[in-house]
Amino acid sequence: MMNTIYLIHFDPPYKHARHYIGFTTNGVADRMTEHREKRGARLTQVAVGAGCQLLLVRTWEGERTQERRLKNQKNTPRLCPLCNPQAWQNRGKL
Repeated sequence: MMNTIYLIHFDPPYKHARHYIGFTTNGVADRMTEHREKRGARLTQVAVGAGCQLLLVRTWEGERTQERRLKNQKNTPRLCPLCNPQAWQNRGKL
């Protein structure tokens, strides 16, 4: 398996949160199942509990340090193709 960074879009948003960026070494499909079954990150647990759909909108091959860098930028909507149509053009790039 490869290391994958992924972006989840919450529909509808959960309070102030509209996105979650995560990292997995075990495959995105398995990780998304964990999130949807409330066995993932705390934010996704409460979002699912509040009735939000978790939409996998983007993935990148990368390392945990890159995931942390993306989270620290605190500008996830620019990476989301649902929030920013320009993101479609850059979908394979970090």
